[in-house]
Amino acid sequence: MSIETIRALKEAAKLPKIKKIYRIAAKSAKRIAQEKAQKKIGNHNTLNEWFDVVAKRHLVNGYAVCQECGGLIPGDYMRHATAHLLPKKLFKSVSTNDLNYLVLCASNGCHDRTHRIDKFVQMKVWPIAAKRITELIPLLPYDEMKYISKQLYDALENT
Repeated sequence: MSIETIRALKEAAKLPKIKKIYRIAAKSAKRIAQEKAQKKIGNHNTLNEWFDVVAKRHLVNGYAVCQECGGLIPGDYMRHATAHLLPKKLFKSVSTNDLNYLVLCASNGCHDRTHRIDKFVQMKVWPIAAKRITELIPLLPYDEMKYISKQLYDALENT
């Protein structure tokens, strides 16, 4: 290095450095990709539209009836009371299918009992759910079949 190059580097080092401005995006790239993918899933354009269709189908005078216990569900809680039979996060291809739900109380635990197979098979709505799940399984793409548990297969065979 020549002396001039060294002097130029020293002079450049004395100048104030330009600070980088970091900005957080309003929506992450991952979120934007998820929303695009969600728009064309299932029978309806979006999950929100699907929830609206389910609500319109079951609401009478502002209330829906729990398919397990017969309790009344206010229309404001209809989205919380709609239980997916196959989880929408894992089974995106059928997340908005018209067969992939039951209307169950979110307040007294009917909805929560569907999260475990051993509890779900003891519910009164299990025969309806089993019939719907067996109709949904052939609609699944190959890459989503890996998420169906052996417990679910066994429960469906014993029904």
